[in-house]
Amino acid sequence: MKGGEDMNTLNKIVRKYLDENGISDKFFEKYIGCSQSVCSKWFKGERKLNEEQLRKTHEFLSGGHIKKVEDIMKEE
Repeated sequence: MKGGEDMNTLNKIVRKYLDENGISDKFFEKYIGCSQSVCSKWFKGERKLNEEQLRKTHEFLSGGHIKKVEDIMKEE
């Protein structure tokens, strides 16, 4: 990694976020509405996400995927 440039792309940021937090690719794919094959290509830099998937990706990175204990308890 030269001068940190590798971390400047969203797909690499998401990869590190998922790895660091123990979140599966499958969970991320389901959250943003992306097929496994499209997301896999996106992670490799071979494909772009659509506008809605990008919006959901930013929401995901902002913690939008986290359910609070209160919300989980209400669901029961």
